[in-house]
Amino acid sequence: MSMKLFVTSNGCLFSIIVIVLSWLVLLAEAELPPCSIPWRLPCPLPPWPHTYNMQLSTQQYFFSSPDFYDNATVAFAALHGVVGIDWANNYGHPVHREETLAQQAALIKAVNPTTRVFVYRQSELALNIFDTGANAMYDPSKASSWFVLFPNGTIYNDSTIVGGFRMDQFCWDHRNPDVRDYFVNQYVGSAFNQTTIDGIFYDDDGGIWQERQNYPDYGDDYRKAVDAAQQISLNRAWELGLSYGKHAWQAWLTPTIPTSDDTPSNCAQKMRTAISMKDVPVSFPTFYNGACGLPWEQCKDLKQQLAAFLIARGDYWVFFHAVYMVERRIRS
Repeated sequence: MSMKLFVTSNGCLFSIIVIVLSWLVLLAEAELPPCSIPWRLPCPLPPWPHTYNMQLSTQQYFFSSPDFYDNATVAFAALHGVVGIDWANNYGHPVHREETLAQQAALIKAVNPTTRVFVYRQSELALNIFDTGANAMYDPSKASSWFVLFPNGTIYNDSTIVGGFRMDQFCWDHRNPDVRDYFVNQYVGSAFNQTTIDGIFYDDDGGIWQERQNYPDYGDDYRKAVDAAQQISLNRAWELGLSYGKHAWQAWLTPTIPTSDDTPSNCAQKMRTAISMKDVPVSFPTFYNGACGLPWEQCKDLKQQLAAFLIARGDYWVFFHAVYMVERRIRS
């Protein structure tokens, strides 16, 4: 799973890796201004009123489940202000993901209409579990120009088995303008007219092969060209989503956060950086100290992290918890 600013740790040392691509290329097909904080995509504010209600200022991402989430999980999700639903929700039903994700969002909204629900879309791969993906993937007229190809001319397919069913994974070739139009208006756009959906989680938004291992050496120039075109698609999708009142999960930026192991000077510097981000949407991470990997483990920095969030927060900030693992065994 990708994040906007990927935070790595080594003891008390944290580093932020910011991927920078050409703004000129990105702005060629979209009008959203660049983010005021260094980031390769725009970071617009959500299209709904801000709140300082702490319950509505929490964020969590929910992962896999063989069926729709059970009542307890739905009730827990509805306690949050912002939640994401993963592709592997209801993975025992391996098709029509556009509809099943919207249905899962409706179940959460039925418990708490104020919870903002984001659903999954894969920005690197076309997946046959989505009807809009399958319709393009198995159309012979699109085979040679819509997807990344192996050097021998066959479609790159990182196929896998999920819950006993085959999930094909082609790489979108965003260099093709028709692909960009379809990605934005059909594949992603299929969520924009759903009243139960508030936004999209765009997985693998950092470039093609972000999570792939089985691929040949395509060369840096080729990969950079496809990656830059992917950013154009994402920029356009974010812009269209805002016109529907929807938001992009990755528009929230993530600062490094103070920990109990920091020196006073390191802590102060992290807080200064966080405070400087008041005017942009921020997902403030907690449980990222290695001491809170499981629910029953002691979260030694939780109070400190909450205090830092309350001190630094701006209007559109959320307190982000670790990914909620409903069911881990999805591949066979």
